[in-house]
Amino acid sequence: MTEPVLIKIATVIGVIFAYGLIRWRLMTATHEFRVHTGCAADRMAEDPRLSPDMQARLTRLADMAYKSFTPWLVLLALIVAMFLPLRSRRSVEVSDSAEVAGEVASLKLKLVIALITTSPLACALALPVLALGLLLRGSVEALAGYMATAGDRFFPGGGTGYSRPA
Repeated sequence: MTEPVLIKIATVIGVIFAYGLIRWRLMTATHEFRVHTGCAADRMAEDPRLSPDMQARLTRLADMAYKSFTPWLVLLALIVAMFLPLRSRRSVEVSDSAEVAGEVASLKLKLVIALITTSPLACALALPVLALGLLLRGSVEALAGYMATAGDRFFPGGGTGYSRPA
């Protein structure tokens, strides 16, 4: 009677131990990437060409790199962003320079990757979320483009497509 219970307890302990080993290995494998990305974010946050709001955001993202709840917050943000309408994202003034704005966008992507790779489970769950998000966004954008061309006024740019004169 106690054997099934002991087997379940041993299995749970084994799974937790294996997860701990995988997490430790992932943390050591991605440590250098996280450190370099965090340093780059700190350097970029001190750049006077950036807006103060963007400087504060980069500093906050870099400071979150080693907090245990961060990968789950990033995963939750990815899930929420997947279902937001395309036009609801508010734009934040990054810089007047397009080159600096491109560097910040690249750095923000690296920071998100650095933050999500601190937890193997969050990393494994983020991959399908990102893939599904890209598929949904691509499908919605393609549909919006088709409907705009067909002259549907409910989609952005609708009624100004090829089928209707401007």
